[in-house]
Amino acid sequence: MIWLAAAVVLAAGTVAICWWGAGIILHPPAMSPMWIFPEQFGLRYERFSFKTRDGIELRGWFIPSTTGETRTLMMCHGWGDNKGELLKQTYFLNENGGFNLMYFDFRSHGESDGEITTIGGLETIDFDAAVDWLRTNKPDHAKSVGVFGVSMGAAVAVASMPKHGFLKCAAVESPFSDYRTVIKRWGWNHMKVPYYPLIAITLMILRHRVKDPAIDAFNPVESAPKISPRPLFVIGGENDRLMTPEDVTKVFAAAREPKQLWIVPGAWHAKCREAAGMEYDTRVTGFFKRNL
Repeated sequence: MIWLAAAVVLAAGTVAICWWGAGIILHPPAMSPMWIFPEQFGLRYERFSFKTRDGIELRGWFIPSTTGETRTLMMCHGWGDNKGELLKQTYFLNENGGFNLMYFDFRSHGESDGEITTIGGLETIDFDAAVDWLRTNKPDHAKSVGVFGVSMGAAVAVASMPKHGFLKCAAVESPFSDYRTVIKRWGWNHMKVPYYPLIAITLMILRHRVKDPAIDAFNPVESAPKISPRPLFVIGGENDRLMTPEDVTKVFAAAREPKQLWIVPGAWHAKCREAAGMEYDTRVTGFFKRNL
């Protein structure tokens, strides 16, 4: 019976490891602290908060245009980041582009409430609530709205655009095409964990812990074709090992015209602006000015 005891121990160990792995998805191990605020860049802003339909309070900043523009951009950060980290990289859209910028923290990030993150699945609920807040509280600034997203925020933007027809365009950096692939790749990149059986069991446990049997069926590539005829600008990093150029290109290929793709030479994950410099600001600002 030694073999049976060993099998039980092995099975229990595997489940424990996969439970821990699901916890990494739900609780990012490298969560960015809130240390960046608009006043550090001399920006005027309004704090706001709103609740999602599942009762979680989210918090954000509304940065008004310096030129009186009514055109607005919804800004969506990545997994483990927050609105301050995104502000640092994108306030040029207010300073140079003149747009109103609406930043908010997804659940369990930054200043928002919430116990878990799901890298996109439940975060679409947050996006819906942010849209409702903008349309209710800033109706004059909700007539011409675009979306900018990075990483998880990019995937949420692509998945959410079809539900909100009033949104006019989106620029997304490093979106993933499907949930299971990005989890598989993160596990391999960071821990050399194979998909079978460990990642597959981890996703099964994730579904149980989130109490959503379809949480890992979050696939932005399926939503991409439904964004058309609104313009989509897809950006990726040549050296991105998480949302690889091949993965980003899948989102672009699935989308219908009008669309454009830019794979930034030498760029790592969510670091396209660092690699491209002023060209990044010019291209992204120009895209929104043309399409809003």
